[in-house]
Amino acid sequence: MDNISVIFERFFTPDKIEQLVYMGVKMILTYVLLMVIIYLERRLFKRLIEYREKQSVDNTNLIFIQNIVIYTTYVIGFLTILNQIPGIDHLSKTMLAGAGIFAAAIGFGSQQAISNIVSGIFMVIFKPFRVGDFIDMGGENNRGIVVDITLRHTKIRNNENRIIVIPNIVLNNQSIINSTIDNTVTCAFVQINIDYRSNMNRAIEIMREEAMKHPMLIDNRTEAEKEKGVPQVIVRVVEWENSSITLRAWAWAATTLDAFIMRCELLKAIKERFDKENIDIPLQYTNIKVTEKA
Repeated sequence: MDNISVIFERFFTPDKIEQLVYMGVKMILTYVLLMVIIYLERRLFKRLIEYREKQSVDNTNLIFIQNIVIYTTYVIGFLTILNQIPGIDHLSKTMLAGAGIFAAAIGFGSQQAISNIVSGIFMVIFKPFRVGDFIDMGGENNRGIVVDITLRHTKIRNNENRIIVIPNIVLNNQSIINSTIDNTVTCAFVQINIDYRSNMNRAIEIMREEAMKHPMLIDNRTEAEKEKGVPQVIVRVVEWENSSITLRAWAWAATTLDAFIMRCELLKAIKERFDKENIDIPLQYTNIKVTEKA
């Protein structure tokens, strides 16, 4: 107990307690000021983004700059708070004493982070996609609308309203299908198999008729194609399979989402017409031959 009293009297003198209180107040005020600055920055960028959206202007660069500004503010604020601690210079000297190990560890750990930052900058400059674009990276769960591009990763909202977070370096090294970067018009392939005994020409007519009735169908023909009498909806035989003939209709919609909806609704409508007009869709089946042992 005597040793504890001596230590307390040595290190917790009124002057040192006053210094600790003063340092704590400065750190709290610095933290509050940091949060106020970040709040104002977010408000400012939010208003700029909303204004540019009303003007139909691409916000990809602005969102990326917003992330850089906010991250930089965090770093400056953290260093400012750290600088309030007395003796921090001694800590710096201690860290420099093991500079070799420290530098190696930081270099190894930061390679991925630096690569993501550089990849993010390249994506913003060259724009393989923008915020608001619908992209497909392969696979049902790896497609959706780009909602944010940060220094480290890109956020994509898929059809299930889930956010997919992908490191920038992964996107930078991967082939991406962008359905909205240039022309949003999309072709929907409506493909159906019919039985060999069915009336193939009538099936083609039904597929074209149902597609022509759909409200989302658009005319994507050129003037030259119209003059030549090319049908608005082309239906062709694309394959002969073991038990069926494959027919495919090319139907165009204004966007990828419209094309998906139109394809789903046409599959239903065509199936119902086929049932009414006795056009069979073959079922897959397997013959199993069982032999009895003598």
